[in-house]
Amino acid sequence: MMYVVAAMAVLMAFESWCLWRVLDRLGVVGRIEDRLATLAHSMALLTDTTETCFQVIAGQLDQERPSQAAGPAERATRQRRVVGAARRGRSVTDIAVDEELAESEVRLRLHLARQKTDSERGRHGSVLT
Repeated sequence: MMYVVAAMAVLMAFESWCLWRVLDRLGVVGRIEDRLATLAHSMALLTDTTETCFQVIAGQLDQERPSQAAGPAERATRQRRVVGAARRGRSVTDIAVDEELAESEVRLRLHLARQKTDSERGRHGSVLT
């Protein structure tokens, strides 16, 4: 009988220890929930701020855009000027500065013009030879 009482006391001590650990872990869960709520609030604030910033930037770009809008005729004229300047031996950097374009756009325009002339040669070359 004494062994049974001792075993029950050990079992109760073990269960009390397990219960204490569970309650301790539940306290951690509450703190984690508080931190997640704070994080969610911070993310919402950051998202709203970023969205407002992008709207303001888009509005400013829209105000500046109409004066820079280029029609098809203006684009074709610019293309001819870029290709003509390259044929005269001007550097990509100089052309970009004069035309107020990025160097990559000047390279793209020259590449497209080169492709167009190559395809025209190939199309007409088979007829002529």
